[in-house]
Amino acid sequence: MDNLLNVNQVAFILKVHPLTVRRYLRDGKLKAVMIGGNVRIKESQLQEFSKEFTPGIRNPQDKSGKTKIKIFTIDDPIFQLKGRVASLSQT
Repeated sequence: MDNLLNVNQVAFILKVHPLTVRRYLRDGKLKAVMIGGNVRIKESQLQEFSKEFTPGIRNPQDKSGKTKIKIFTIDDPIFQLKGRVASLSQT
């Protein structure tokens, strides 16, 4: 029989915030069971999930497998902001 882990224990193992674990559960990336109103994750489910898991790194590829990289230039809208300490120019 598998050990059952709570959200905080899974977050500690994966080195993420507990809310991130809850988001994985909501999105269906990680499976859990409800026992007495508490969320529990089976250890086998966690091992299966952790095979594909890389903390802090998102897959920047589109469906064709090509990596999408955004190169910022001075013409990007973020650099056109005006206001206190938001401008790149000295004026």
